[in-house]
Amino acid sequence: AVMPGFFDEVDSLGIVEDHINAVLALEAAQSDKIIASYSEVRNRLVDRLARLPGGSFTAQHLRGVLAQVQGAIDAMNKGMRGNLREGAVDLSTLGINNLVEEIQLFDQEFSSAITPININAAVAAQDTANFLVDKYQTNLDAYGNDLLTQISNGLFSAALGETNHEEVVGRIAKFFTAEEWKLRRIVRTELHNIYNVGKLQGMGTLAETQVPDLKKTLMHPLDSRTGKDSVYAATLGLVAEIDEPFFYVWKGKPREFMAPPDRPNDRAILVPYRDEWGEAVGGSFVPEAF
Repeated sequence: AVMPGFFDEVDSLGIVEDHINAVLALEAAQSDKIIASYSEVRNRLVDRLARLPGGSFTAQHLRGVLAQVQGAIDAMNKGMRGNLREGAVDLSTLGINNLVEEIQLFDQEFSSAITPININAAVAAQDTANFLVDKYQTNLDAYGNDLLTQISNGLFSAALGETNHEEVVGRIAKFFTAEEWKLRRIVRTELHNIYNVGKLQGMGTLAETQVPDLKKTLMHPLDSRTGKDSVYAATLGLVAEIDEPFFYVWKGKPREFMAPPDRPNDRAILVPYRDEWGEAVGGSFVPEAF
């Protein structure tokens, strides 16, 4: 485990807090872009549906509306692809640059020396983005398919009932709005993963070439939004080799992961660690029991 004094010293430096704030701000900005694209397509869909002939919602209506909904979801996915690639490159680049800054500052603070770091952030970030963007797209596609399935089921029910066309259009508009939070959570979770995996990939490169004793630990933002599992994990001082997972048990269930997020909305970030940094601070570590 990492000595608590190390985290206290890192907190006092302010660099990781600044990095966390920058990461969360960039994730929010990218999330807003994707949600804006989603909202624009949703609004166009509702406008088109509202112009269709009114009256009772029939099987003929059902076919036309399903085609419009399918087209809208396809357009959403297409619009989000460009934003997700831009976000992936930006977040992984930030992860690499933050990693270099942290290693150099921690070396200066805890070892009274600065390790020269030579890593091509642009190339490393692009590699990470390419590696993760397919996974990201798969999750967005699954979200779109879930929307289509739920809307289709609702439309079949409407066609069998006495629902009128105007009411169906209103339901679709409300449904898209109500489901938006799921998309936002997917986007922010995936972007957070891209930032941390970018850092992890950078750590692996540096451990192989320049900083052979480099390890990884975690920093957790602690505020009113922090989950109890993250508060607990923060007390453990988790540290792991670059190519090994973090591991802890929460409420009797094992949790194992290579890099945050450990779950949706987990805001922890990966931070570099060297034994000599912890030894420079000293002290003993007694994890809090939960």
